[in-house]
Amino acid sequence: MVTETRGLRREASVIVTGASTGIGRALAILLARKYGARLVLNARSEEDLKETARLVLQEGGQAECIIGDIASEELCSNMVETAISRFGGVELLVNNAGLAIAGPVPALTVNDWRRVFEVNFFSALNLTYGVLPRFLEQGRGKIVNVASVAGKVAFPGSVCYASSKFAMTGMSEGLAAEFAGKLDIITVCPGWVRTEFFKKNNSYDDPSVIAERNDFRGWLMRNVLSISSEQCAEDIVKAVEKGGSHEIVLTAPGKMIERLSGICPDLTSYLATLVPAERRTKKV
Repeated sequence: MVTETRGLRREASVIVTGASTGIGRALAILLARKYGARLVLNARSEEDLKETARLVLQEGGQAECIIGDIASEELCSNMVETAISRFGGVELLVNNAGLAIAGPVPALTVNDWRRVFEVNFFSALNLTYGVLPRFLEQGRGKIVNVASVAGKVAFPGSVCYASSKFAMTGMSEGLAAEFAGKLDIITVCPGWVRTEFFKKNNSYDDPSVIAERNDFRGWLMRNVLSISSEQCAEDIVKAVEKGGSHEIVLTAPGKMIERLSGICPDLTSYLATLVPAERRTKKV
């Protein structure tokens, strides 16, 4: 028997992108554990995605893997169609897949920008259009857009990534206003989360690596400056359970910089100029 559980139904059908590692994997596992969720999962890494599926099954959920590039419109359509045909519908869409091509603006090409926007913004838009008719027909639906604090404040060396996340936060805010009272749109803006994202994107400052250090900087990263993927997933689920459309900003530094930008935008802009663009990536 299907029962309501604080805003998300037991055995709810859920789509999660970027589910091979990090926030996406942690969220898929938590949804399986709490709701016995039936999940359609996507990522490019077949091995990692199948491991997520195994963990979902272990926690009492079900999983269908759609392996491939989320930038493909056909793949996005396939995910929605799979959720409907395999699990009878869609109740929650989590747009989590993300890509960064960091570095100074002159070092990037227009094609770099297009690629980042295809993954970070247009994949979320394609999936939103895919589930929207179903959500409106059934009179309910939830969309979680995992943006970033970089979608609130942009820094040198991350201008391309930040721009794509600004687009996502703008889309979320607009959707929340347009479908108020009909759909729940949750915008998630994390700061540092200890995931594989930084390693995959050759980030200079990887919080996971720093957190492993046995010194004050390591302690600070573990306990103050960053959160784990699991903690991030728990905060997202709480936001989904709360109901309604709203935005959550995660990590202490993330909350601080977001609030500072609202109170003292000139100071925030000045502080941004102090970040050297070249330090945003490691040389490989």
